[in-house]
This record gives sequence, C-alpha cells and structure tokens, in this order.
Amino acid sequence: MENTPWHKRAARIALIPAVFGLGCAATLFTRSNAGSQNATPPVTPSPQVLSVQSAFEQVADKLRPAVVFIKSQQTISAPPGLQFRQGKDDGQTFPFSIPGFPGGGQGNGQFRSMPQFPQRATASGSGVIVRSDGYILTNDHVVASADKVTVVLQDGREFTGHVKRDFRSDLALVKIDATGLPSAELANSDGVKVGQYAIAFGSPFGLSDTMTVGVISSLHRAQQIGENPQDQRFYSSLLQTDASINPGNSGGALVDIYGRVIGINVAIESPSGGNVGIGFAIPSNTARYIMDQLITKGAVTRGYLGIMPATPTYAQRQKYGVPGGAIVKMVTDGTPASEAGFQVEDVIVKYDGKTVDSDATFRDLVARTVPGSTVAITVKRNGTEVTLHPKLGTSPEVASSIGSSPVEAPKAERGKLGIQVGDASDAQLRESLALKGSTHGAVVVEVVPGSPAQDAGILRGDVIVKLNGQAVDNGEQLSAVAKTLKNGNQVNAVVRRGTETMLLQITLD
Repeated sequence: MENTPWHKRAARIALIPAVFGLGCAATLFTRSNAGSQNATPPVTPSPQVLSVQSAFEQVADKLRPAVVFIKSQQTISAPPGLQFRQGKDDGQTFPFSIPGFPGGGQGNGQFRSMPQFPQRATASGSGVIVRSDGYILTNDHVVASADKVTVVLQDGREFTGHVKRDFRSDLALVKIDATGLPSAELANSDGVKVGQYAIAFGSPFGLSDTMTVGVISSLHRAQQIGENPQDQRFYSSLLQTDASINPGNSGGALVDIYGRVIGINVAIESPSGGNVGIGFAIPSNTARYIMDQLITKGAVTRGYLGIMPATPTYAQRQKYGVPGGAIVKMVTDGTPASEAGFQVEDVIVKYDGKTVDSDATFRDLVARTVPGSTVAITVKRNGTEVTLHPKLGTSPEVASSIGSSPVEAPKAERGKLGIQVGDASDAQLRESLALKGSTHGAVVVEVVPGSPAQDAGILRGDVIVKLNGQAVDNGEQLSAVAKTLKNGNQVNAVVRRGTETMLLQITLD
C-alpha cells in the first residue's frame, strides 16, 4: 500500500520535468542526425537474447490488462483543532498570549476549539483479475477497514468493489460489476523452483501498470509481520524474489515466464521502506484455496489440531532418524491433538497418506482439512512409527496470553541453564504463579538475562518436566540433570506453559 506524505510525493514528482527536458533534447538530437544513420541497428543481439526479450514482451501483453490499481478510502474522526483569533475572553474561547502576533502579550490572542469533522484517509495497492466475471485477488491489508474500494482497470474504467476478506492469510477478494474481463491464470506454485524468472506487476508508489523482472530467490520463507500483537500475521510459506517490489505493489501478481501467476505480492524486507531486492509473495496455491472458500462460503474455515510444529534441524533429523517432517514443539490441552495422544518430540512424517517434508507442508495440510474430519497422521516416536487418528476441530482466530506475578522463591539451579527454579508442588509458588494442572516438575521463577534459557525462550512460570531426555519431578532433580550437561551441548527441554506442553532447545554456552 502507499500512504506517502505529500512532501515526499512532491519531491519525487519534481524530478519529472528535468528528466522530460533531457528526453526532449535527446529526441531533437536524434532527429537532426537521422539523415546520417542507416536502418541497421548498431548492435545485433543473439537469437537467444531476442528470444528472452520476446518472452518478456508476451508476458507483459498478457498480464498488464489483468492487473488493476486499487484505491481504498476510510473515514476517520480528526481530533479537535485549535484556531487562533483576536478578542477578549467571552467564556467560550481560551485566552492565550503569543508574542509577535498583533494584540498578543496581554491575553488578547486566543485559541478556540474547532468543530470535529470526519476526514478521508486514502491508500492504494494492486490486484489481479482472476475471473472474467469480475473477481480480483489482492492483499487483505490493502482493503482492510476501507469504507470504499475503487478498482481502476488498465483501460481507465473505474468500478466500486465489494470485498470479502481473510485476515489470517492476508488475502482478500474484490468483486466488481463487470464481465468479459481479461483474467490471469493461477499456476501450481508447488512446482516453482529457485532461479526461475519472477516478474512482478503492480502499482508501486501509485505508478500503475508497472512491470519488474527478477528471479525466485528462495522458497518457504516463514515471516511474522506486524508491530502490534493484534495486527500480526504469520506467513508460514512465502516465495522470495529479487524482482523490484515497493509500497503499492501489495496485492499485485508475481508471474512466471509462461505468464502464469505464481504468487500475490505481499511484503518487502527493507531498512528504508524501498526495494533492496528482498520481496515476498503468497504462493498461488494458497491464494486459489482462499479464493475458492471466499467465493463459495463467504469466509475461510480451517482445520485445527492444537500443536505447534517446526521443521527439524539437521541435528534433530540425525537424532530422530528422519529425512524431514514436522517436529511437535507444543501440544495444547483439550485440543484434538491432545485427545489423540500427540506428544512433544513426535516427528510427523505422514498426513492422510501424504508425505510431510516440513512444518509449512503440515500447516497447509491441516488448514485445508474440513473441520470434523478424522485423519490418519503418522509420527516417528522413539524410533518407531505410530499412527494417530485425531478428529480435527475448527481453527480459532484469536490466541490467548498468559501472565505471571512477582514471587519470592528458594534458590536452585541457575548455573549452566541460567534459571532459578522451585518445586512445582510448592503451594506458595503455585498460588503466586497461578499454576494449574500437574504438580510434577521444576517451576522457573527467574530467568537470567542473556542466559541459554532466555535464548531458548524459557519464561518465568514455565514448568520443566523433562530435560535432556530425563524426567524432572522437582527443582532438585533438575539441578542434578543440569550438572551433567557440558558446555556447547544442545539439549531438549519439555516445558509446561499454562495449558500447553512444548519442546524448547537449549544451547549451552
């Protein structure tokens, strides 16, 4: 989206006349020497180069008519303004002295409250027509909270759009009242490879009908974007490209050399706010699934299991004897996963007969499963494959947080790990930390800043029930296990946090 301050826009536009003037001078010079030039170009490109150029031209001819410019307008309430005026205090204005103003210095200059008027905030982005009857894919953040969405086609026609949104995927569908529109084809993004051409279309900084070229730089990028917790979105598998993407490209198409949409541009990595060669797009297979749900149901429903998966590291793959998969790092009580018997450290290798090679694959498979379905999930546990049969629920849209309060506690292990713990069975500790559930384990009452425990994500109030494969019933047992660990070791800790059991990996200094 673009929301550029007027002075920056003015600075950018101010460069255009100078560039235009140079262009005129160059044109005049060329014309004055036209008689001395022959029809043969100074360079004869190889057939291969001309073939690539022709391919880009064909992609442009096909895609440009299907990419749209989107304007979002939102009504906001402006704070009360203050207006300066001269005169005496009449009980309705506020005396205020301003040296240098006529009449100022003796309370004659006054401010008064101005009426509060609604104002319009405008932002812009891009979209791509995916059905000829007026369906357009874009990002949710392009149209979120908009009172009015206007779609501008390449031919200049403008339409009011009707929006269906999905916050979690950051995708939205805009419907306009038009038929016979040029539309783009969605590719199978599972077939995208690093090094393939990637062509971005959109309206960077409001400059509609813009095309840039690069390659696919990486696959399956996981990103969490958003400054405030309520605004954060988690993208589990993004395409990365060096095709130039800037503010305003959001919602536009990322296309392959065949002219098929492989992704919807969504974000950039940039210290300056401009392009530095790292852009991200939501894969087209995700976009197709969300689009179909929004068209047929008006909203997106997702399957829910109740675990936190992660792609195994190299060391974990060696330890558990798996080529890939999704390791279970957390299980939430009362969820389908908990009831089906999932355990922390299980490595999920198959989902309903399909091979699981990463956590992104697993998340996608779960999300696309109809709630209420029972699926067969194979996990590797203690060297043996076990098949579980959870009945999936419906994914909740909002997560809850757990807080804690200060407490004094006896000192225990705080050396190698960098924590101070007590017994989870201690009544005073349980009350002070609002602990619930099992009384087994060592409860963390202090985490040393910069310690291995803090780096691993251990928090005050966590209850450690297993360390380095050994069960822990109390603080004394944790200390005994910790003393056997060596610097440089990577050890697993099974931790209870509220209603969740999770796996954390601690790297000792």
